[in-house]
Amino acid sequence: MNRIDHDRFWDLYEREVRASIERACRHQSRVKTDSTMDIDDMIAWIDTRVWTMLEKDAYPTFHDNPSPEQAIERLLKHASTLARWAYLALCRSHFRRLENRDGFMQGMSRAERLSMASAVDSKIERREELDNAIGTLRKALNANEKQRLAASVQDKEDRSRVALVLGATRREDDAMIRKVNAETMNMNTVQQMRSRARKRAQEILDAARKAPLWAIVGIGLLTVTLSSSVVEAGEQSGGRRGSMVSPDANPTMVCEGEQSGGRKP
Repeated sequence: MNRIDHDRFWDLYEREVRASIERACRHQSRVKTDSTMDIDDMIAWIDTRVWTMLEKDAYPTFHDNPSPEQAIERLLKHASTLARWAYLALCRSHFRRLENRDGFMQGMSRAERLSMASAVDSKIERREELDNAIGTLRKALNANEKQRLAASVQDKEDRSRVALVLGATRREDDAMIRKVNAETMNMNTVQQMRSRARKRAQEILDAARKAPLWAIVGIGLLTVTLSSSVVEAGEQSGGRRGSMVSPDANPTMVCEGEQSGGRKP
């Protein structure tokens, strides 16, 4: 897909694909994990996977220079496959956490378990508060402010992820992030850009009486941060890279049998 069409693609993705992906992830979570796997984590994995495929013009969606509408149609058709990929990528760490939690709970007294349940409730409320604050920033910041805030993040590894959280997905945003990453901009300029962007974002949060900016960035990264091995190799479950269609195969998305679930040698 030509870079000039990226804005159109992401706009269609938000309006037409996200709801289907959310339903598919919710179904996978319910069927595979009794609804214990966080669908937000699954959706974030899919968003990152689609972003990576688009940037690399990769199989099985963007390899043949499709129009935004064609790419959206492919993603809609195979939303369930994307949700299954997300489940396979996250299942090992998810079930390991459940086992660790169960083992820990068995060693606690009844009073300690009740106390822990109360703490979990407060964390859920905190997560909802931060999610609402992220939504506030996405709506209130204009496109250039989102670009400057994402590009000026201190950690180079987090800039593209913050851009995804804020919705800074234009080709201009990608170009700015690459420019900052390449250190072709004056460091003082970057620091000034960071200071002004964070001040503007904090003003918005203060006006809405939301959480501080550092907490927003933290929860955003927690939502979309996936290891580079997941993005590059596909499923973190250790399956073969069979989830991408070979050049000789049908150029549409793989529906069945794309993942063996076997461990890497």
